[in-house]
Amino acid sequence: MKNKNSFYICLILVITGIIYLPSINNEFTNFDDKVLVVENTKITELSWKNVLNIFTSLQENLYHPLVFLSYSIEYKYFKLNPKIYHITNLGLHLFNCILVYWMLLLISKNKFVTFLTSLLFGIHPLHVESVAWISERKDVLYSFFFLASIISYIYYTTKKQKIFYTISLLLFILSLLSKPMAVTLPFVLLLYDYFIEKKFNSVTVIKKLPFFILSFIFGIITIIAQKSAGNIRQEQSFTFIGNILNACYGIIFYLQKMFLPLKLSCIYPFTTGKYKLSSSILIISFILVIILLAILIYNIHKRKNSKFLFGTLFFLITILPVLNIIPVGRGIPADRYTYIPLIGLFYLISELLYYLYYKEKKLRLIIIPGLVIVIMVLAYLTHERCNVWKDSIALWSDVINKYPEYAMAYNSRGIEYANRNELEKSISDYNKAIAIDPGYAEAFNHRGIVYFMKGEYEKALNDYQHAILLDRRLAIAYSNLGNLYMFKGDFDNAIINYNKAIELNPEYADAYFNRGNAYGYKKQYDNAISDYNKAIELKPNFIAAYNNRGVIYFMMNDYNRAWQEIMKIRALGAEPEPGFLNDLETVTRK
Repeated sequence: MKNKNSFYICLILVITGIIYLPSINNEFTNFDDKVLVVENTKITELSWKNVLNIFTSLQENLYHPLVFLSYSIEYKYFKLNPKIYHITNLGLHLFNCILVYWMLLLISKNKFVTFLTSLLFGIHPLHVESVAWISERKDVLYSFFFLASIISYIYYTTKKQKIFYTISLLLFILSLLSKPMAVTLPFVLLLYDYFIEKKFNSVTVIKKLPFFILSFIFGIITIIAQKSAGNIRQEQSFTFIGNILNACYGIIFYLQKMFLPLKLSCIYPFTTGKYKLSSSILIISFILVIILLAILIYNIHKRKNSKFLFGTLFFLITILPVLNIIPVGRGIPADRYTYIPLIGLFYLISELLYYLYYKEKKLRLIIIPGLVIVIMVLAYLTHERCNVWKDSIALWSDVINKYPEYAMAYNSRGIEYANRNELEKSISDYNKAIAIDPGYAEAFNHRGIVYFMKGEYEKALNDYQHAILLDRRLAIAYSNLGNLYMFKGDFDNAIINYNKAIELNPEYADAYFNRGNAYGYKKQYDNAISDYNKAIELKPNFIAAYNNRGVIYFMMNDYNRAWQEIMKIRALGAEPEPGFLNDLETVTRK
């Protein structure tokens, strides 16, 4: 028995691992990876002080402390080697495949159902986003603890040993510390009690009370974090009825993508421009969901089809937090949101196929070959989808191919072209973004940066000013305008614009650094030192800020402090600017 389970698990791991193999050679993308990992100075120091900071504060307006701790550990030993981060994600996904198998074996005790559910979980294309995207570490990490918590709870109910209850609760806390989407776990445990154990009374509910309290606490933390990021939309256009309709569309969208995983995208622009959902689509989705709910209620009332109810309700409950009934973030649909919820539907499909195979002999010749074909198609689609996440150009080109009138995709690809110094391609993408959305302030700002790089300063000035006209809260545009004035030697106007950038974003390290440079040119050395101090406080590894602070100390004839800055730079594994170092060595030799 154990040998068979080991064989099935190994088979799932080998198939899944081979399919996802391309992902480990992928790079970081500019879709959150840059902010959350590459330029995130809060992960660059693995110390007790920094770990405490990770657990006691929001990181980039998120409370996912275990995720950022994992990044910090990887950075400590491997710096910014993307392969390590991708291997970690894939490793967690493979562990999750094992946990899904383990959980389903305990629930169904049917090896066919367990194997097929786990294999579908491992290879479905909707899960590529959670595995191949470094920033989605939170999905595979929270799921690891989420599934382990369920398994421990099942052992508690069967073995009646309190230690398993305690372990389940601790694992739930770890899951919440990875991603607050884990708040649904106590409801899943109640599903297990009612439909699998056939036990549901006041005692079973009371035993979930610690779980519900934790869910409530982390739910509040999440709402606070999203409000601080400005991600909870409160416009009148988002009425309660509208939110319900959008939620219904989300359910139908995920069902459709599960059965037909085509035209997948890292972003579905269904709330903007020509891709905005029509009222008819929303109403049809609402009707379909009402029909589904009616079937559920009927079966619950008649106490029929407990496996159907468990699988369907598992999906609906675990997908509920991301259906945007409270409108949060970029919009309803995202592949990553299905990582845990699809387990319920895969289980339902597996149970149905098992039933048909043994009850309908005529279908036996169709089911197995059909399954093999479906698995091969899913494996191919997943393998190809991994290549889409290869780098930023591949990622945004994929979005553009599917949604050619989506301005953000052109803007994001333009940023990457600029980083690669392919300036004409970059400008072409920004032009396209602006043509699609003439009010797109960020596209004007980014095009201004490229014009500045090309030495076309008047065009850069016009773009920065137009970006500010479109969005007077765009701090980076003020900072870039300040940089342009700095280049022209107009330090007073540069400082005015840096002041505005800092007013809009008090944690804008680059703006403090640039203003410090302007003060340095004006020989206002104390102000310059103050700004460099603030920049370093916000970005502890800000080499240029240490260097320029050292230059200011040199200008103030404080050579000891200037040398201290050089030592700090070298401690960070870098070297000061040669001119500054030579001047300091020359003076201090005398």
